[in-house]
Amino acid sequence: MVTEETRQKYKKTIDEFCLMDDTFMSVVFSENTKLAEMLLHIILGDDKIRVIKCSHQFEINNLIGHSSRLDLLCEDEYGKHFNVEVQRTNAGAVPQRARNYMGLIDTRYFPSGTKDYKELTDTCVIFITEFDVLGHDLPIYHISRRIDENNALFNDGGKIVYVNAEKRYDNTQLSMLMHDFFCKNANDIKNTALANEVRRYKETETGVDKMCKLMQDLAREEAKQAVHDNSIKIAENSINEGVSIALTAKITDLPINEVEAIAERLGKKTA
Repeated sequence: MVTEETRQKYKKTIDEFCLMDDTFMSVVFSENTKLAEMLLHIILGDDKIRVIKCSHQFEINNLIGHSSRLDLLCEDEYGKHFNVEVQRTNAGAVPQRARNYMGLIDTRYFPSGTKDYKELTDTCVIFITEFDVLGHDLPIYHISRRIDENNALFNDGGKIVYVNAEKRYDNTQLSMLMHDFFCKNANDIKNTALANEVRRYKETETGVDKMCKLMQDLAREEAKQAVHDNSIKIAENSINEGVSIALTAKITDLPINEVEAIAERLGKKTA
């Protein structure tokens, strides 16, 4: 339950949101699969994509390594996954992050016990960046693996796309979409369907309430994650000092299997 005081506080933040803010973008597109389709059609130039499911702020946990929360994760009728991220800083959109996200998605959706790797579905990671992170002055970068010796495509089903939102001042579909991503006021958005959805979450009571609830939940999750991250650091120090797994789990209140995974990652065999 969001109190009126909390609602008013969050409402001021919501008023300042644009689609380059990950919390807002993820909700606007995840609640409307047709809008998500439109986004993918414009960015990828493929109007045959049919989105059947979207998730916002989708968390992929990794006991041994780094866990991540994805802004928007879409799935099409063939099981292909499209991860869309918005980044307002260059540091948040380094190529290694795109590679990491693709690996997490592949691992999450590759069925346990499957031996035929051809069953791994295609994955596309899209970064919409406020600045030209890759530095080649292009509006969009489509990145696929290639064979060095002959430049032929290495068809592993993985693709990374960077959209340079600096290029938002001409009349191409992509440029106009990027213009809309920076509008705080729905009346300034050129795309009617997008404007209507932004207006719903900024100006209607039900939409604002939904955003407030999401922001409150995310704040709680972030606080919980901060405590968990601190527990992991304590566990790492304890294990490095030779403290047993059982005692480390008791000290940190972490599950035994997670402490065992930490010890394995550190290359320690602590009884």
